[in-house]
Amino acid sequence: MDGITWKCSKCGEALALKKVVFGYMNRSFSHEVPVCPKCGKVFISQALAEGRMAEVEEALEDAKRKEDLISHPEDFVKVSQGEVKRIVSLRSSGSTGPAKRLFFSAGDLERTIAFFRSGMAQIARPGDRVAACIGSLSPDGLGRLLEEGLRRLGTEPLLLGAVGDYAETVSALEEFRPHTIVGLPVQMRRLCLLSPALRPRTILLSGDYLAESLRSTVERIWGCAVFDHYGMTESGLGFAVQCPALEGMHIRGDELEVEIVEPGTDRVLPAGEWGEIVFTTLRREAMPLRRYRTGDYGRLLPGICSCGYAGPRLDRVLGRLTERAKPISVYTLDEALLGWDALYDYAASLEGERLTITADLAPGGSLEELARRMEGLWPPDRLILRTGTVSPSAAKRAVEVKSEKGDTQPCSR
Repeated sequence: MDGITWKCSKCGEALALKKVVFGYMNRSFSHEVPVCPKCGKVFISQALAEGRMAEVEEALEDAKRKEDLISHPEDFVKVSQGEVKRIVSLRSSGSTGPAKRLFFSAGDLERTIAFFRSGMAQIARPGDRVAACIGSLSPDGLGRLLEEGLRRLGTEPLLLGAVGDYAETVSALEEFRPHTIVGLPVQMRRLCLLSPALRPRTILLSGDYLAESLRSTVERIWGCAVFDHYGMTESGLGFAVQCPALEGMHIRGDELEVEIVEPGTDRVLPAGEWGEIVFTTLRREAMPLRRYRTGDYGRLLPGICSCGYAGPRLDRVLGRLTERAKPISVYTLDEALLGWDALYDYAASLEGERLTITADLAPGGSLEELARRMEGLWPPDRLILRTGTVSPSAAKRAVEVKSEKGDTQPCSR
């Protein structure tokens, strides 16, 4: 407290620093302030009060800009209609509202291809066969942009798109024999369980939360190096990717300025602290975005990567803030269940205090073993376990939340 001993005006006791949670405009935040140990009276300086209130107000303004992006996307477009090369419509999982529309110029798409080429150069080599089990096959879509980046790298790409049928994808991969595969985490895990002899040299996982249990399963069965990529359509698809040092993901620093902010406020956090990932586009032509709040939980890493990269790096992303706020998240379940080879996949739903797990079991799997692996995660008297088929999906995974009436509530992006 700057060498000053503050005393309580009511009790005369010396104030001691204590972390206190404050509320303002339906937002909450914590801060270490002087507190009376006897009566609990709190001393808040004018600078602190005004500063934190300003942060909350700025956070609400950021949220309003995100809402405006949905309701009035044309206000964000900075090029002529003829210069727009691609328009992408996104709807949040479980949402029935209007879709978010994002606009890209030819230059925007070209820079994404260049990032894919440089990022994949960390993972694949010229002459390698690379299978892309991700994205759509539409012109200028994720899959096609990645395919073009791979061609420029000198690899032989096979664009399969996100898995729709596991048997067909396994057949295509076993015929192609790729050195590298790009895909969604849960889908790649199931492919390695179905075809353990495939054994590519490297794997790039993207599009959803990457559980450590899943990573170690793929590494163990395929004996390959696993790399993580974080990105979203709003950022221009490419955002950050791991290098062989595996010391965080290298951020696309020439295109994005990244901040980590305290959830619910606008307070920027230093490297090493966890919070919401926020980015500003630096070179976007068609639809530049300022301080876009991703809703994802992560942190920046301090220092320089051992590979020599001195730019900003992002640690593994720990998922959606909305999902983490649930009584149990899909991330907790993934860590507990995806290291079990007798489980192909699962789906989870929560209705009141009843958690239902639908398990798509591999040979040798049983509900008894599933119950054992769920011990300590959820009360057994409020846990329903059943078997069933879980179809492949490119949507982000989430625990489905149902109301007592059985209505599904929106749960994740």
